[in-house]
Amino acid sequence: MNAIEQPQKKKIISMDLTKLSSFLDELQNYLSRAYNFFKDNKNNSKMMLFLAIITSWLAIYFGIQLYGDIAALNGKSSQLANISSYDMRILENNPTTQNVLKTSETIKDLLQENITTETEISKYTDYLHSLQIPYTYLLKYIYLPSLNVWKENYTDKIDTNLIGINFLKNNPFNDITLLQKRGDFFKNVGDNNESNDVLDMKIGEFTEDDKGFFTMPITVSFIANSKRAFLLLSDKLSMTSNKENISLINEFFYYLRSEIRKDKEKEIKSLESEYITKFWSGDRWSIDQAKMIWYYLYNWIFKDWKNILIDDNVIDKTIKSIVSCNNESNEICYYKFRERYRDVSTFGYLLGTDFGSNGAENLKKFMLQLPPIFSIQNFEFDKIKSPTLSDASNSKYQWKVTILVYGRSASSQEVDQIANALGLKCLGENKMLTTQEGNAMIQSAIMKLSDVNKIDKSYADNLRELQGIVQQLDKDFPTLGNYKKTIKLFELYRMLSDAGLCK
Repeated sequence: MNAIEQPQKKKIISMDLTKLSSFLDELQNYLSRAYNFFKDNKNNSKMMLFLAIITSWLAIYFGIQLYGDIAALNGKSSQLANISSYDMRILENNPTTQNVLKTSETIKDLLQENITTETEISKYTDYLHSLQIPYTYLLKYIYLPSLNVWKENYTDKIDTNLIGINFLKNNPFNDITLLQKRGDFFKNVGDNNESNDVLDMKIGEFTEDDKGFFTMPITVSFIANSKRAFLLLSDKLSMTSNKENISLINEFFYYLRSEIRKDKEKEIKSLESEYITKFWSGDRWSIDQAKMIWYYLYNWIFKDWKNILIDDNVIDKTIKSIVSCNNESNEICYYKFRERYRDVSTFGYLLGTDFGSNGAENLKKFMLQLPPIFSIQNFEFDKIKSPTLSDASNSKYQWKVTILVYGRSASSQEVDQIANALGLKCLGENKMLTTQEGNAMIQSAIMKLSDVNKIDKSYADNLRELQGIVQQLDKDFPTLGNYKKTIKLFELYRMLSDAGLCK
């Protein structure tokens, strides 16, 4: 079988090669003739002329077609402007655009509706921003105090000297300051003739969440010496634990800002020239005016700066703007104000009783006693019976209240800012001070001691002890909250500085 099949395969291959050879010869002859044709310049010119004629006819043909299409579209332009000429199913099925389609007939109507919507969005965005300005630049520092006490409000400058005794004196969150401040809050009720007796106070640990806030529980037991003292403290407790009351306070400062801008243009211009570098907004001739105004008022309230922006006239106009009081008498206008702020009676009566006198000082007095935002977790009280018949009319109340105070925690970015500031101070370069960096500095100092002929054994022992502390801190550091991280960074800096390792 194999002997018979083998000659047949050779024959087939031989025939295929013959056909292929013939095809290649024909192709070579064709290419040769084509080359000789184009090599002749006369033939070249004839070909170019032929191509030019074909191209011209094609251009004329497509031009006529284009003109016809344009004419047809122009004839239907009025119809193309109508939205009925298009598939509007997507817009019809969208709840946001369903009502728009009912009042629109043309594309122009849709475009105009879009412009109107964008204008409305811009207007309400600006309005919302203006409502937020008093909170953004003033009230948030009071409602929600920050645990990052090293970072200055408004300027964001890091105070690297807030360590040791200086830190204990100026940190509003140390135990002694908290006990004193919160104790005064429950003791003093805004009336010199009334007060409460604090029996016991317990302040819990800070708890930081992942949203940039912290909570701190405070439990207080005390005695209200009269019914009036009881009611006045109840008013204080509702001041920032009730969102409606917070809204009323925010509203007052919104109108206050408006009256300051209208009445104190000269003073504002003077501040702009003074603070042009501090609050430069990025534009060469622009300054963040809102931030500047509230910066000045914050320091007037809490640092006793001279007041040039708020006077009794500004307070009077603010009160009348809030209650839309134009032609009525002062008695009626201020009565309306007290009624509006009756749920924040301390505020309403401080500003709404003197008919425009002492308004600025009364506002400052209120702000100084305004507590941070808190929620009431537990509220218990019992009326104490008087042991004597002569004192039976004087009611006393024993309280026990647990509140949860809120504030802003130190962010991860702020921890890094502090590490950078301390790194610049200790390392002398733009580099973060970290536990790893501290450990490396100590190890380097220990290695250098081994090269000295006379080794200070006491200093070497101190360095090794310090290294153990820093190594333990390095292990614990990732588990700490941001507030404790900042404290530990300052402690690390102080230890390195005291050991003479900082440059």
